[in-house]
Amino acid sequence: MRCVAVAALVAASLTGCDHESQPAPYGAPPTAALNEEFREGGLAFTVTNVDLGQPKIGNRTPEGTFVVVTMRVRNIGNWPRTVYCQNQRLTDLTGRSYENAVPVGPVEDMTDIKPGARVAVQCAFDVPVGALADAVEVHDQAYSDGVTVRVLSVG
Repeated sequence: MRCVAVAALVAASLTGCDHESQPAPYGAPPTAALNEEFREGGLAFTVTNVDLGQPKIGNRTPEGTFVVVTMRVRNIGNWPRTVYCQNQRLTDLTGRSYENAVPVGPVEDMTDIKPGARVAVQCAFDVPVGALADAVEVHDQAYSDGVTVRVLSVG
């Protein structure tokens, strides 16, 4: 009986409050939730907001409409890191993917982050009018595995 109690306590502490992304099945990126911090490479990301249907971003006009993804990004490494909007991917409820996001505001496509620093990043995806964002796949680097953040649940 004592072994069962210890095993339950260990399991509870391992699955409890650490809010890191959960392991995914082989071949699938790990998943996280909106407002949950997760690590991807040398950066820690938190997707905080997804704004649907922006008709214009600065002087950019989309072919459809913009979906703006807001993230907090923290450098958890020992050297400067860079975040690129073009490395992120948005998927809609039909499973269609959108890449080549553009940064929002007067920033370049890349945002440099010093070790230990945190920045806010906004990436705009051009999607067809009426498309609903299902998930954002966030990447530290262009060819990293990424972490999928579910932003809309239906049903």
